[in-house]
Amino acid sequence: MERFLLLSHAGSGCLVLLLGLINMLNRKGHRNHIITGKIYVGLMWWICASAVCVISFYRFSAFLLVIAVLTFYSTFVGVRVLRRKKLGTEKWYDWVVAILTILFGVGLCGYGISVFMKVSNFHWLGALSIGFGIFTASGAVRDIRFFVSRQPNERLWWLYQHINAMGGSYIAAITAFAVQNGGVFLPSQSWAWLLWVLPGVVGSQILSRVVANHRKKVSIPVRQS
Repeated sequence: MERFLLLSHAGSGCLVLLLGLINMLNRKGHRNHIITGKIYVGLMWWICASAVCVISFYRFSAFLLVIAVLTFYSTFVGVRVLRRKKLGTEKWYDWVVAILTILFGVGLCGYGISVFMKVSNFHWLGALSIGFGIFTASGAVRDIRFFVSRQPNERLWWLYQHINAMGGSYIAAITAFAVQNGGVFLPSQSWAWLLWVLPGVVGSQILSRVVANHRKKVSIPVRQS
């Protein structure tokens, strides 16, 4: 069973990398985009579930735990935001998932602090844990604030959230692939922390440009014939 979980987890991850790239090229809202997106989401759910099973029953892995939580929350928000375009339509489970994600982020920060206290010196694992913990918790806090205020400052807020969330899940998949194959990309383990950071830094810049381009298209007035 452990071998099945690991192999299916890795296989789903490879498919997600391919499908995510294909869906970026598909026209948004088109039938192909929707179908490919549903397959992508289904594979992401299995990636998260298989990671939790491995962590719970076979061996604990902070790496799998971090990726599982980030992937699940990003994918969850990316799907749910398309179903709650109307303000005030969030469900109780939107709140529960956001709160649990905040707790995980806080816990990860606590783990990072404990690493520093244990080694009494700088350690990249502690720094990454605190960084990822803050990033994870802040995203969920932002969503809860949105639930409470119900005041989007943009007409297509749900589209921009969808792009950022699904893009975030794809960045998590790339990070997982890079870290698991670190020996291929880096000659020394002392630079392994780069594989945790670079996908997020580069990916966030790309997402910002994509969202900015969509905003620009919306702001361009349509010529009357």
